[in-house]
Amino acid sequence: MNGKVFGREVRRIYLDSGSACDVMYKHCFDRLSPSIRARLGAPRVPLVGFSGERCWPIGEIDLDFTIGEPPLTRTETIDFVVVRANFPHNILLGRVAMKKIGIIVLTVHQMVKFHTHEGIGTLTSTYDKDKVILAIKETMKDLTECILEASEEDPQVEKISVNSMFPVQEISIGKNLPTSTKQKLRKLLQANVDLFAWENSDMSGIPRTINVQGSSFVTEHRLNEHNHLEPVHQKKRNLAPEKDEAACKEVEGLLKAGIIREAKYPSWVANPVMVKKSDGGWRM
Repeated sequence: MNGKVFGREVRRIYLDSGSACDVMYKHCFDRLSPSIRARLGAPRVPLVGFSGERCWPIGEIDLDFTIGEPPLTRTETIDFVVVRANFPHNILLGRVAMKKIGIIVLTVHQMVKFHTHEGIGTLTSTYDKDKVILAIKETMKDLTECILEASEEDPQVEKISVNSMFPVQEISIGKNLPTSTKQKLRKLLQANVDLFAWENSDMSGIPRTINVQGSSFVTEHRLNEHNHLEPVHQKKRNLAPEKDEAACKEVEGLLKAGIIREAKYPSWVANPVMVKKSDGGWRM
């Protein structure tokens, strides 16, 4: 579906009656005029996904949204949350905006109807399966290229050590940065080494809740348990000697820092998984 934001046409608008909020993706928001973008306010609440995961939007903004073609048009002020995400659509209209505009979705006929002062307006879906699939593939391709460009194997990355107490732990910076910028960046990192977790004991002071713009945000994660599901005990699997030694060392460090504790007769048991890191060490 297509629409207009302050008179500017916006294509690829997705209707989702299951969404409790109206979303404008950042790549669409960046194309608005600077005077409109300057009205962006701070986010009030996080977005909660289907499985309970949370993320904070960039901000919130009220925009005049127009649907239809003259004379059958309707304009309403919609409160959009701006989200940074790789998505083929520009705007997602949830049930709040759909109710405010009076949109009725006819899924079988791939069209929507809405009320206007001049009568009932109709819009036909512009959905093209092949184009959407192509857009998703292009988006994933760009995302993959970005990940590869930022990988530690990238020859454009230079590793530096900023903490004399932990010289083995290095930080990656751009290799092609000007020398003066590299020096300033190194000084900045060295002046703020206390902000990084250099060993397990540095993480023991993380609070279970933090305040974000006056609202309490829970940093603690719990296992999602359901009464109709039986606890799962994985059969013990022995690790290879090298992995076993690395796992024991990691557990000892976490115990010493007070991050974990021994639990007898647990309801859920899972085997540790050891993953090889690029520096030759192990991540548990």
